[in-house]
Amino acid sequence: MIARREDKTSFALANECLGEALKICEQGGHPDEIYSAWIMHHIGQEVMAFEWIGKNSMEQLVRDFAHLDLAKFSKLWYSTGFNFGVYLQLCFPTIEDVVALLTLLRQQFSIGRHRFAYERSDSAEGGSDSFSLSIVSSYSAEVLTFLAEYWRGLLSSYGLTIVESQIAEGVVKLRFASHGKLMKANPQLIK
Repeated sequence: MIARREDKTSFALANECLGEALKICEQGGHPDEIYSAWIMHHIGQEVMAFEWIGKNSMEQLVRDFAHLDLAKFSKLWYSTGFNFGVYLQLCFPTIEDVVALLTLLRQQFSIGRHRFAYERSDSAEGGSDSFSLSIVSSYSAEVLTFLAEYWRGLLSSYGLTIVESQIAEGVVKLRFASHGKLMKANPQLIK
């Protein structure tokens, strides 16, 4: 079907795809980078995002402007994350989809290790669902403070509310409580 749409034979289309993948591998890349780079580029085009803002520029932006109006600056990051989360729900409607996307796009950001985990606690009043997001990165604590606001906004669009936050140089740990908006969340699928 794709070959027909491209007006090519299946053999020609497969050779073209393989040729592009081999070019990436010859340059030191890996085939699993292909789809994540494409999805990042595609999302960036749809939301008209600047895709190439370097770490140094981000650090300078925070140093120069955050202190002018801290509450307004934090709100800007939160609302940007929330708006992006609303957009993401069109293509990634469930929490499993978000976890898969985070895993897929991890290599596109300056993020070392990350973990997004499901936690269930049972009590006399009933159980509650929560999720924790832990990220290790090379960003300063100042930048991570605002990136945490961005993630808080994004995840709140999925019905998660932050209940705990720990931010240090290079490390963010956030815990979110679910309020039932996550329709298909399946703990076995979240690792």
